[in-house]
Amino acid sequence: MVDRTAIQDFFDIYGRALSEGDLDGIAACYSYPAFVAGDAQSMAIGAPNEVKEAFSGAAEEYHRQGLVRAVPQVRAAETLTDSLVWADVRWSYTDREDAEQDSSTFRYVLRVTAESVRICVVAAASSRG
Repeated sequence: MVDRTAIQDFFDIYGRALSEGDLDGIAACYSYPAFVAGDAQSMAIGAPNEVKEAFSGAAEEYHRQGLVRAVPQVRAAETLTDSLVWADVRWSYTDREDAEQDSSTFRYVLRVTAESVRICVVAAASSRG
């Protein structure tokens, strides 16, 4: 059974790392190898340094746009196996006044154990509002 609180807590930690540009924190949220799929490209990620490289400068770019927080909302989660969970997450990107300026939706396959939650697969998804 999916522990929605644990999944939301994990994405809250991941969102803080993203917002702060904490590359080590971001990389610690992934299971290796991992896979990222988007409209234009897909990539396998074999090691933490590849995640760090992919996210390098992202927080600074968001801050230049006036965005200071990445706020996740787990909209759905489903158990796939004993240790894999699928999660649908809407990200709200907010400014200093906590006003949403942008949003995106991603689907994740997570490996969930008693000790940790880690991202195995990330796929871009169409926003549903």
